[in-house]
Amino acid sequence: MNIGVVIVTYNRKEMLEKTLKQFSLQTKKPTYIIVVNNASNDETEHYLTIWKEEKEDFIKIVLNLNDNLGGSGGFYEGLKHSLKCDADWVWVSDDDAVPEINAIEEADNYLESKKENLKQISAICGQVINQGKIDINHRKNYYTKGIRILEKPIPEEEYEKMDFQLNAFSYVGTIISREKMKQVGLTLKDYFIWWDDTEHSLRLSKVGKIICVPAIKIHHDVGGGEFEVNWKTYYGFRNMTDMYRRHMPISCFIYFSLKVILKTTILPIFHKRPIEMLLLKKGFWNALKGKFGVDKIYKPGWKCDK
Repeated sequence: MNIGVVIVTYNRKEMLEKTLKQFSLQTKKPTYIIVVNNASNDETEHYLTIWKEEKEDFIKIVLNLNDNLGGSGGFYEGLKHSLKCDADWVWVSDDDAVPEINAIEEADNYLESKKENLKQISAICGQVINQGKIDINHRKNYYTKGIRILEKPIPEEEYEKMDFQLNAFSYVGTIISREKMKQVGLTLKDYFIWWDDTEHSLRLSKVGKIICVPAIKIHHDVGGGEFEVNWKTYYGFRNMTDMYRRHMPISCFIYFSLKVILKTTILPIFHKRPIEMLLLKKGFWNALKGKFGVDKIYKPGWKCDK
């Protein structure tokens, strides 16, 4: 199988260099690598100029964007360009997601084994390892129970199987069918960051299976981190609200909306982080109004000072 790669990067030259080197060492080479440089202001562009000129067994494409479009805009541009390239499957990933050297080979082996049924598959994805442990938050199922919307990460024991099915992935080490992507469309670029991959996966799950293949391993050592209220809180909730609106039954979305309105309008003074309620409230109503892109207040880098 021909497998291309799309990587989005922003101001992480050293991490990008490590990741690209690992792709160069793959036991099965990709058909191409597209690197989307999201208007980095460090040495990324200079490094990519040199990298592109180094001869290797795959095509190298660099897209230097004039503005930082966020992860969502970056993946949109990269995947849009991938539709012009000659590969039936597209590996998508951040610049800090390092595949094991046989990852593409394992993906190829799995796809070859399913050759007669490939039209039934929208995407396959690998096992994400964080600090030496399986990170279950990258592979999930979304479903409804009554009027409730539920999210369930795939438990660790499932990773002992050869494969398993799911309906929601992150873009870390996911390989998408080019034909299915043509069918459902690209990343929603106006999300800017967060939930873009989850929303995309729900669309893809409606036209084919999404299968995790644990033999495909990707190291994404980002740590756990403590929760803090910052600019990402706004985008995360806004985009999640829009995703629910698009993909969940209307009765479930109404129930979700009523809970949000109660929480952010009637009860915020009792919340231990009232500033968080303001972000959630604005994110919720902007999703309903269709106001996406970068917010005038909650720009990248904004932090709660209270």
